[in-house]
Amino acid sequence: MAPTFNHSGSAAYLPTAGTTANPEYPVIGITSQVIRMSKWYKAVAQMGFDAIEINRRNSKLHLSTFYLEKIKRYLHGIQISLHSATTGIFQELESFTSAELSVLRAEVDVARILGAGELIFHINDGRLNREKRRALSAAIDYAHLNGVLPIYESDAGFNAGRVFRVLDTFPDIGYALDLGHLNTGWGRNLLGCNIDAFIEKIKHRVVYIHADNNDGIKDQHLGLDHGSLDWQAVLNRLDICQIRKIIMEVCSAEHVSDSRRALRNYLAKRSASDTGIGIGITGRPGSAASFRHIPVL
Repeated sequence: MAPTFNHSGSAAYLPTAGTTANPEYPVIGITSQVIRMSKWYKAVAQMGFDAIEINRRNSKLHLSTFYLEKIKRYLHGIQISLHSATTGIFQELESFTSAELSVLRAEVDVARILGAGELIFHINDGRLNREKRRALSAAIDYAHLNGVLPIYESDAGFNAGRVFRVLDTFPDIGYALDLGHLNTGWGRNLLGCNIDAFIEKIKHRVVYIHADNNDGIKDQHLGLDHGSLDWQAVLNRLDICQIRKIIMEVCSAEHVSDSRRALRNYLAKRSASDTGIGIGITGRPGSAASFRHIPVL
């Protein structure tokens, strides 16, 4: 992988167009927010996934080293990523922005303790002045220094120009492509370009995917084959080997099972057609029946 450089001048390695990441990628995983249990971490191993994205907005994850070490033991052998509890970096009040940035920095430490390789976060709409860029760059540098890849995710119904500006401003962050958010952006006429043009522009920065679908209007978190987006056509336009994880953000056990099966079938076909690409698609044993008793959204 070719190095880009962060604002402190140190190299930050991100996949670039035409490079091949770990041949076991992408790993199929699930978000913790679908598990409606206070002790959600006790259910993860039963679900049969190789990866879990812990969403701090929805799942209890105290800022306590003792507690984090306990969580880590329950998740042994499962790849971890962390979704920030921040509601969107940069708020209308300076004190709120300062608090959000402090939380983001603390979450880098959480990720480091848990062994999480990625930290996903949102940025509020609006142009970033020099002070805001410097403040976020410091948090990004701190993540890289601790071996955590900061990954930007745009909100539902996003505008492509906004995404382009953020990625241009911060060349050392990855991009999480949320398929549901992409579909609502297009369906609500907010994207500002067609989907193919958007993917072509950002595909070299996409290292992570949130997999779900919807009707193009509401962010419903349906299974991949239960919405209006042609998700396979979107994935076909990406360099699948630079995708670290595909995390399912769906609303029911049945949709989890269907979407996992659809993803495995897609990756098997993609692996067979792309010469030289070896993708781990078997995953841990598990089915809808194995976790249907687990309360999910």
